[in-house]
Amino acid sequence: MRYKRRYVLLKYAGEGGVSADELLNRVRSLVTSVFGLVGLADTDPVLAYSWEGRVFVLAVKREGLEKLLASVVFDESRSIRILRVVGSLRRAKKLVESMQK
Repeated sequence: MRYKRRYVLLKYAGEGGVSADELLNRVRSLVTSVFGLVGLADTDPVLAYSWEGRVFVLAVKREGLEKLLASVVFDESRSIRILRVVGSLRRAKKLVESMQK
C-alpha cells in the first residue's frame, strides 16, 4: 500500500553539525518516548534530504505528522527546530536551496 507523505524541514540548532543518522535516531527516540512503538509506526520517519549537517528533510506518513510535531516539542536540549511542513519533496528542496542564498 502506498502512503501519502508530508515532508518536514528540520534545522539542527545545536553546537556544530550532526550526522543524518544521529538526527534520525534522535527523532525516532523522541517519538518512541512520547507515543511508544505504535506512534513510531504511525509516523515512520525517513530521511529524504540533508544539507551540510544543519537542515534536514524528513518524510513522514500523513497520519502521523501531528505526533512527530508534538514529540519534537519535548526535546530537552531544544536543538531541533521545525521550519516548515510541505507536501512534496521538490518543494522541500526548493526551500532548502533558497535558504542557502
